[in-house]
Amino acid sequence: MPKYFSILRNIDTKILDEQIADWFDEYKYDPIILMSPDTLKEIPTLEDLGISFTKITCNNCTGRVGKYWGAKVFSDPSMKYGEVELR
Repeated sequence: MPKYFSILRNIDTKILDEQIADWFDEYKYDPIILMSPDTLKEIPTLEDLGISFTKITCNNCTGRVGKYWGAKVFSDPSMKYGEVELR
């Protein structure tokens, strides 16, 4: 059931938003999002849009780092820049 995709085009959060919406429509719950630390550094931190991240300062950080539109976000240093996994 994991879903993999890339948001590599300058970290296109529009694609990410669409994938999360599609996931919720299909499964009726928020996904868990996994991204590389380098990808997480590129995601906007706009509190007024419901996006909140703890800034990651190392390349080997793992674990929960925040939420994106209510979905839990985890850092996975084994992933490549731009890759995203929804579970």
